[in-house]
Amino acid sequence: MFTLSQTSRAWFIDRARQAREERLVQKERERAAVVIQAHVRSFLCRSRLQRDIRREIDDFFKADDPGSTKRSALCVFKIARKLLFVFRIKEDNERFEKLCRSILSSMDAENEPKVWYVSLACSKDLTLLWIKQIKSILWYCCDFLKQLKPEILQDSRLITLYLTMLVTFTDTSTWKILRGKGESLRPAMNHICANIMGHLNQHGFYSVLQVCDPCPAVCNFPTLHLQLDFYICVQHTWCPPQKRFS
Repeated sequence: MFTLSQTSRAWFIDRARQAREERLVQKERERAAVVIQAHVRSFLCRSRLQRDIRREIDDFFKADDPGSTKRSALCVFKIARKLLFVFRIKEDNERFEKLCRSILSSMDAENEPKVWYVSLACSKDLTLLWIKQIKSILWYCCDFLKQLKPEILQDSRLITLYLTMLVTFTDTSTWKILRGKGESLRPAMNHICANIMGHLNQHGFYSVLQVCDPCPAVCNFPTLHLQLDFYICVQHTWCPPQKRFS
């Protein structure tokens, strides 16, 4: 009788232990299922958001044809923020090219301060955001320059584009906003250029220029050669002697 009672008790305890372990396993499975569902939903949500943003960017540049009214600098700034938010160098290379062309086009506008992309540097609310954005854009230009091959015609055009971006936003001499009454802004704008150049230099800007240093193939493109020569002059202006390359 005593032995049967002990056996029943042991059986009961073992069943309780098994049931407890099964409940723990089931809870772990439910927790894992919730985590997997959360990751999947997060991925789908991010993918949908990125897809919608890229579609909006494509629509923006599709509507920005040569015959249309030039977009305001603020519109270009906002679309650039969206592109930089989702930017992937392989997937968005054409979008980035269109962005750079749109920015340079805005800088060429005559007597249209609201169109000049650089005019946002004078906005009290946007100055810091603009500086951060142009630093990111110019460094992506450097990333592309490291991958492009000057001997390929299409690549040489892109090299010219990205070097023009670097030339334009690291030197104030071509900024229409500084003409006439805007001359008083030159010291502040020069300071911004120095800030941008310092940022690029810290990230290896001059090593990028060494990659683009004129070779026989590059010399076939006079504009590209002149831009590189300009940068050799710029480096002596902005960069300490120990940072220069020969």
